Amino acid sequence: MCRSDASSTTYFPPKHLRRRSADVGGLLLATGNRGQGHGWMDVQGDTRFAELLSDMYTETLNAVNEHDSEFVPTDLRTETRSQLIKSLDSWHFEPHKLPDDQVVACTLLLFEALYRIEGMEAAVGIPMSKIPPFVQHLRHIYRYENSYHNFEHALDVLQASHCYLQAAGMVPPLSLLLHPHRKWKSKWDFDSGPIMTCLGLQELFVVYIAAIGHDVGHPGFTNVFMKNAHTPLSVMFDGKSALEHMHCHLLLRVMRHHGLGALLDRPHDGIRVRKLLWQTVLATDMSVHNDFMTRFTDELRNNEPPCAATRGARQILICQAILKCADISNPSRPYPVSQHWAGALMQEWTSQALFEQHLALPPSVQPSTDPLTEAKSQVYFIQNFAKPLLDLVVQAVPEMDKFATQCNSNLHQWLSRSTELRKESEGAAAAASAEGGASTEPPPAPPPISPQQRDYFMTAFPMALPPSSWNSVDCCRSSSDSSSNSTESNPSNPCSPSSDSVTSFTFSPTSASESSISAAGSGRPPSSSGSSISFGGVNGVGGGGGVGGAHPSNGVGGVSSLNEGHAAIRAAGKLAPRKHKIINRNSWSPLSLVNITTTPSGMVIGVGGGAGVPTAVGVGAATHQGSIGATPRYNGSPLARKVQALPSPILSSTKGTEGTILMTQPIKLEKANSTAS
Repeated sequence: MCRSDASSTTYFPPKHLRRRSADVGGLLLATGNRGQGHGWMDVQGDTRFAELLSDMYTETLNAVNEHDSEFVPTDLRTETRSQLIKSLDSWHFEPHKLPDDQVVACTLLLFEALYRIEGMEAAVGIPMSKIPPFVQHLRHIYRYENSYHNFEHALDVLQASHCYLQAAGMVPPLSLLLHPHRKWKSKWDFDSGPIMTCLGLQELFVVYIAAIGHDVGHPGFTNVFMKNAHTPLSVMFDGKSALEHMHCHLLLRVMRHHGLGALLDRPHDGIRVRKLLWQTVLATDMSVHNDFMTRFTDELRNNEPPCAATRGARQILICQAILKCADISNPSRPYPVSQHWAGALMQEWTSQALFEQHLALPPSVQPSTDPLTEAKSQVYFIQNFAKPLLDLVVQAVPEMDKFATQCNSNLHQWLSRSTELRKESEGAAAAASAEGGASTEPPPAPPPISPQQRDYFMTAFPMALPPSSWNSVDCCRSSSDSSSNSTESNPSNPCSPSSDSVTSFTFSPTSASESSISAAGSGRPPSSSGSSISFGGVNGVGGGGGVGGAHPSNGVGGVSSLNEGHAAIRAAGKLAPRKHKIINRNSWSPLSLVNITTTPSGMVIGVGGGAGVPTAVGVGAATHQGSIGATPRYNGSPLARKVQALPSPILSSTKGTEGTILMTQPIKLEKANSTAS
């Protein structure tokens, strides 16, 4: 017996007696070209979708970690609390006039009223004590720079949703909070006839969560802008509801971060709840408005009695209807409130139009540069979207008729204002013509940029920005990072990325099926921190001296930048395509091969996997030409032959880096004695 070369060590995974056919199916979907995302790579080894998905994971992780902070409750005075309760019980609600602490307080009061329903806490399995830090975290991820799509808008949508549900007798009035410890129960039994009664306690909770988080991380511009600019986010979702998918990803991640994931992961109804939340938020994309109107009309025409088989689809429809009406409820608010939100939206559109001019993109919005244009815009929107939607929903929920009445009243006022302004404009033009010359008045200036818009769009979610803006993002982040090095280096700081934050896996197991993902294009922005990256796995191989030899200080996978992560993904992609039928059945198991080589510097590099697809690819700090051709466990498998025949330049792009790692599934390895006779 003699020991083998000390520079090469072979690890053997635990023996699996049963072939995992489910893994084969997953690998087929991943490498095939018929899935929603066209596979994570194509037959030529193009891994752009995998790289985008990896970026999405990293950037949403950064967005959550960088805005996390310890929640410090503020005690409201009794008088202030009573005033806020009174304002929340009124349809004339103006959150934009409230100080920041009262905006958060109003949000918590609405959730407190929801938790006064008998059995609510038991139904969702989430105590009220978890809601305040969750709300504050969302508040910090909403962009302060946006004049419209900000946290005040989210509160406005939440309060409107509460008003609709209260009118239908599904939730208590806010005045109930004036009576401590008093509980409330609806007069309606579950699914007792009216369409709104199909919502149980879990569904009501989902409506509130969707309302407060439906625009989280909104960059301040539209899906059309991102599609024209070919932003990575739009490319990843094929230009279909890209913003709404991003909101869902961020919302789910923040929920899990604060312990609200218990509702999403229940064995019996977790999938249903996730789907309901996801579909409700996606319905806020106005590009699918006509589809919703068609589906809701078909539901109203359906005279069949409710049953368990159709209840799920009905619950999705009514939750979508509530959130859609609330999302565009501004035209149905009292006219002064409606005017404010109209101006705020036009201001945001003006900023987008200027950004489009700067990038030489085709205009995708028509900002109002004068009062007449604003009035015409409101008339068009009410006549084509807000009023038809409310009129349709009122047929199912007659108690919402008062909101439709207010919308009609506002429409008449906007029409009158438009007529008056047009007459004034025509009169001024006629007077100028009579004087024999054009008007000497300068053209109206665009609405002023909000003082909140300090950095414009450079603080937006990176993947929502066009590639030409990434240098500016890097500059903003560099200055921010240099001023907060002490914070980032503190492992106890909740804002700094850590291994614990990575283990809080955000994307739900069904998120891929709940979203339509397709990829084209290759642009992607850099990571804001570059401290960690993981693809499809947590606490997996490659972190802190595991397979791949990542340096422990670099976190999971030890990635120092997204570019290094992309290099590892491309390296795995070149190994992944299976061109020949595999005879060795052992290689079907994802854990059938783990190949590890120790470099002279003490780092290791390994490829593990089966069915021709590597489970993990790791690159150490001192990768050199001969390090990848180590002896695998199964010498006869096709993947083993591919590994041994792998040309040295395939990983040259990551040579000398501090640990690049791609993971598709965590692997637990057991060390065996490396001996040979």
